[in-house]
Amino acid sequence: MTQREIRIDIINLLYRHFVLNNSISQTKQESFDFSQSVRTEEEINKVIQILDHLEQIIADINQNLKPGWVFERLSNYHKAVLVYSVYEIKELHTSRAIVINEALEIVKKYGEDEDYSYLNKVLDQV
Repeated sequence: MTQREIRIDIINLLYRHFVLNNSISQTKQESFDFSQSVRTEEEINKVIQILDHLEQIIADINQNLKPGWVFERLSNYHKAVLVYSVYEIKELHTSRAIVINEALEIVKKYGEDEDYSYLNKVLDQV
């Protein structure tokens, strides 16, 4: 399984979390059900770490959005991509350039809308 596939699996579960407005405990439980989007123990562990730090990750994103914008206003897919990307930068210490490139490529391919230019700025400032 490639790193991109892992990213996409986790982003898809986070997307589901935001679309369904699940509680953190519901999403954690879904991560244990391998019929959902995560397929490996590594992915499950990452999802749990993300959900345990979700409030702080969202706060970090909010601090770097344009004035007048808040996390809740973003599309659900962009929320998922930003949350996973911030987690990768802050917790996994993945190179910022790699994370930004991967986030933009994933959003271009799977995102709901064309306006994703702000993702680069937010991730560059986190």
